[in-house]
Amino acid sequence: MEQKRGFALFIFIGMICCLASCIKELAPNKECDIRRAEIHLPQPGDYFFSLSDTVAPITGDMSSSYITFQGVKPTANLTRLTPTFTISTGATLFPPQGTLRDFSEEKQQLYFVIAEDEQGLIEHPTTPAETLQYMQKLAQYARQGRHVRPYYVRFSTNVADMSDTIYYGFDHYYIEKQAGKYYEWSDLLNGEERAIPNWATANKGFSTARGSATPEEYPTVPVETGGVDGGPCVKLTTCSTGGFGELFNMPLAAGNLFLGTFDFSVALTNTLQATRFGDNSVLGRKPLKFTGYYQFSPGAQMTDKNGQPVNGTDQPAIYCVVYRNRDENGHAVVLHGDDVGSSPLVIGRAEITQWQMGLGTWNYFELPFNWKTEPDPTILADSGYNFAIVCSSSKDGDTYTGALGSTLMVDNFRLIFK
Repeated sequence: MEQKRGFALFIFIGMICCLASCIKELAPNKECDIRRAEIHLPQPGDYFFSLSDTVAPITGDMSSSYITFQGVKPTANLTRLTPTFTISTGATLFPPQGTLRDFSEEKQQLYFVIAEDEQGLIEHPTTPAETLQYMQKLAQYARQGRHVRPYYVRFSTNVADMSDTIYYGFDHYYIEKQAGKYYEWSDLLNGEERAIPNWATANKGFSTARGSATPEEYPTVPVETGGVDGGPCVKLTTCSTGGFGELFNMPLAAGNLFLGTFDFSVALTNTLQATRFGDNSVLGRKPLKFTGYYQFSPGAQMTDKNGQPVNGTDQPAIYCVVYRNRDENGHAVVLHGDDVGSSPLVIGRAEITQWQMGLGTWNYFELPFNWKTEPDPTILADSGYNFAIVCSSSKDGDTYTGALGSTLMVDNFRLIFK
């Protein structure tokens, strides 16, 4: 019996040693993400319209390198702030937590997250010149593919555009910088390296289904000289997602383009929640009309999510909605694909309902807004309304119903206020 107990004890000790060895040999973490961004202030009401805005929204997949604190009052003093970041396990932040930064005038301040397995890259500069030189080195490491990630952080004072017309020409596009697989669009340019994409697509989701596709084979792509005025426009095409999509009953992906952000972390489990319509788009005045140009050609055969033929002809979608960006408890709200058509927070909508078919000729549209409730001047003054422009090559593509090959071209959108 004692011999058996001794043998069991030997095995137990061996298992403990093996486990300890495995723990010891775990590779250092390669992740270099900001998982949460917040700011603690003695009087947050002097800075933000709502306490919830002291936490910056970060998509679940943490794919964006741009972090924006929203709902900031125009009177807030942003010259000496110290946002706090929760980062990947074992990683290091530079500049360090607690560093005072100037975020006034919509300045984007650059931070770097250095992964645990790159600790040899850490330096401790002491002068402004040394700090600048070190940040330049970190930027170079990031470009070289080291586990160092740059983040641009800003505080948005939500000063809405008060011009008589807001114009979207889709002239500024570029290959996204992380994987280099698909295109993004921006009207907010502060140097090429700091372009902030205010237009979003589901191209990132398509990259999971068909990772071998070239940028020009994605559902939403630019056409360099195909626009109304001979410049760029955007082409949206309903595409097959291949075997991967069929496995998940997602056989097609409609080309889409919308003001807002796309949260890839929920794209497979709750597709409609992935589209965050109107994120960061604040309305300052009551719009009168939504105008623009389009071309559309439907695909040959409509199919459902099971890939089975269904009757009918595919139709696209182009619309603009205005909605309250706070709920009754004052919490920030963004609309998604599952509630943009039904939310009681929507107060106005302008939408194309009659379509001209065929490619080759641009069709002009001019849509008045249909108001459920007139915009409240007080809420407008407090940046309390967001707006979203949404386009899709298959209007029911969110339920994977549409026709492969359906093509929608869009260009020169305008919101007219006077």
